[in-house]
Amino acid sequence: MKIRYARDAFGPEEMFKFLVLTGASEEACTALITRREAINQAKAVGLAVTDEELQAAVDAFRRRRGLRSAAETLRFLETWGLTVEDLESYCEAELLIERLKDRMATEETIQEYYASHRSALDVARISAIVVGDEDLAREIACQVREEGEDFHALARRYSEDEQTRYAGGYVGAVTRDMLAPEMAGRVFSASEGDLLGPFQKGRIYQLVFVEELRRAELNPEVRAAIRDRIFQEWVSGFLKNGITVSDA
Repeated sequence: MKIRYARDAFGPEEMFKFLVLTGASEEACTALITRREAINQAKAVGLAVTDEELQAAVDAFRRRRGLRSAAETLRFLETWGLTVEDLESYCEAELLIERLKDRMATEETIQEYYASHRSALDVARISAIVVGDEDLAREIACQVREEGEDFHALARRYSEDEQTRYAGGYVGAVTRDMLAPEMAGRVFSASEGDLLGPFQKGRIYQLVFVEELRRAELNPEVRAAIRDRIFQEWVSGFLKNGITVSDA
């Protein structure tokens, strides 16, 4: 198989080397291993997909990829050296993984997980200002706390984080395990509207504005999060020793 463009072409070996050297290979391998193990486990416990469910999954795939007809779908598959059977196997795997997640996340296991990990399921929405100078971080904090300056305007002016700067520093929703321990403790014991920090991480200093705090309740959103966490903990079991590469 060759991937061609106007000036040249390259094959799977070159693509694999690129993935390895850019750091993308581990994520791809982990996803593939997870899929294989999940399919094996799903079939081992007797999970199956009906023809009607498989067809619906294929149709959903086509919609996601903008393939409006069977002819377009065939051209897409042929371009990448794939077959209809490859597509059906992919869609069947997606369905089996979802079934396996449902089987693992029974009402009992969800209730147990919620009782044991409730605080870890709390969510905070935060904004941040990231700068490379401690004195500047403290000056910005003073402007907000004592002079009533707008945090988000200051983020657009001073923050060095290009991903959040132009959104007024808005980071989004985070859970405790997404933050450093000290920051997590401060954020989740704060009140909405509090300004925290500066927190030092290496050579940067971060101010955190707490936009919203939501304590975990066993609603559909939290149930879905628990379902995914239970599955990921199962995945961690067979990935705990990492991934090795050999010639054979």
